[in-house]
Amino acid sequence: MEMKQSVPPVSRREIFGWCMYDAADSAFTTVIVTTLYAPYFSKVVVGDDGRADFLWGLAASVSELFVAILAPMLGAIADFSGSRKKFLAACALTIIFFTASLWLVTPGAVMLGFWLYVIANIGFAGGGVFIDSFLPGISDEGNVGKISGIKWSIGYLSGMISLLLCYPLAGSIVANPTPDQLSQARMIPVVVAIYYLVMSIPTFTYLRDRSIRKPLPPGSNYLTVGFRQVVVTMRHVRQYRELFKLLIAFLVYNDGVVTVIYFAALYATVTIGFTANELVVMFFLLNIVAAAGAFGFGHLADRIGQKPTIHISLLLWIGAVILACFAHSKAEFYGVATLAGLGLGSCQSVSRSLLALFTPKDNAAEFFGFLGIAGKALAFLGPLLFGAISSRTGSQRPAILAIGVFFVVGMVLLSRVDEKRGKEAALIPIGGHQPLSY
Repeated sequence: MEMKQSVPPVSRREIFGWCMYDAADSAFTTVIVTTLYAPYFSKVVVGDDGRADFLWGLAASVSELFVAILAPMLGAIADFSGSRKKFLAACALTIIFFTASLWLVTPGAVMLGFWLYVIANIGFAGGGVFIDSFLPGISDEGNVGKISGIKWSIGYLSGMISLLLCYPLAGSIVANPTPDQLSQARMIPVVVAIYYLVMSIPTFTYLRDRSIRKPLPPGSNYLTVGFRQVVVTMRHVRQYRELFKLLIAFLVYNDGVVTVIYFAALYATVTIGFTANELVVMFFLLNIVAAAGAFGFGHLADRIGQKPTIHISLLLWIGAVILACFAHSKAEFYGVATLAGLGLGSCQSVSRSLLALFTPKDNAAEFFGFLGIAGKALAFLGPLLFGAISSRTGSQRPAILAIGVFFVVGMVLLSRVDEKRGKEAALIPIGGHQPLSY
């Protein structure tokens, strides 16, 4: 028998706490993953654009693959032990410590910069699994799109703030930096780590862990029960057919999103000719557009449905990669950034709100762990593909165009998802969610 406990109704403060984790996360993804650490790694640490593209893609692939393997099992353990918040805290501490440790990365310290980034990115990807798993418990079908959209909007606005804080240091990211320039550039990850710590405080202060601890079957521990719960879920995959069809579609089109995020700054600097300071300005504007896209498309999803809204966002992504391939001026690339920003804010926000509607509440962390698989299982392929094409051809243009295939195939797969059936299936717990028997 499950342990019952009295759980208070969801408050606005709790929703605010949930949203604020994205404010912290966005500092890492905006400054470290996308905007400033990528060109620092390429220009200062590696000093070879082709090799840097390959290593950057490999770092993304290693971290994404690691999370893909562990996410469902860790999610099941978090569900069973009623400790999603503890797992989230472990991920946050990983990001904070290893992001700050990037201060140690100096010119030529390629492997140190590679592995510190990989570990920090594992914490980032894992944290995304656990924070998303809270969404089904604090929302319903009438407001899930809006709440998810607000979270992503806050995240993008926070990304702008973190960029502004790092802007005075961005101009120091140049090839062969002076000692003063190097000291300034190395402070960027330290600023991000401190910002992350401060922004995540409301999450751990206000967000309630609404998962209920369940008694362990005789002879089991949390590690074995986590693995077994994943096996039980897979046995009931037919019950959640639409959810798993959604995950397969997400697996494909999200790889395109991840790849563009990882290589956007490198593409802008190497192919278009942006300076580090110009990158900050462009990504500042991109975050404004992405925040508007997440908020606006969240409301749109509640009106017309999540699936049609995702289709619209994928069309925006297809347009963005085509324009990026043929853009030659900085003005043209601002148009690319606008389309990508709208697609970024809407695609990620609405995909997670649709998964929340397809997910049984008692298994939220586990099912969002499967989203972790879908988000990571092929996420190594896009960065490796981009890096390999760029390295072989000596140009990033065919590499960015090739990424468009992920969005086209993802749209086709998404068209086969039945949104109504998926929502109906979520109302039925796995096997009635009785105690596990093996």
